[in-house]
Amino acid sequence: MTAVVVTHAVGDIEQWLKANNRERLFPNFCSSYRIFKHAGGKGVSIVAEDVDLAKMQALLSTPEAAAAKAEDTVIDPIEVYIEVEGGK
Repeated sequence: MTAVVVTHAVGDIEQWLKANNRERLFPNFCSSYRIFKHAGGKGVSIVAEDVDLAKMQALLSTPEAAAAKAEDTVIDPIEVYIEVEGGK
């Protein structure tokens, strides 16, 4: 398991911040996460810890994830950065 950074834009940052889909979906593939709002824009980055990449990939391709993206005003592309071995 590893750390992952996910970044994407949102159509409505306030709606995205209020949504609880992350609280419901993320525990399926990671132990914890932190959210960062991009300065001066509508972008967000999420740092997820102890990620099971197979579970993350499987979840992101479900209708439930697609519905959450729409509700949370997520704008594609979603970029995923995977920590390299050692990560330092």
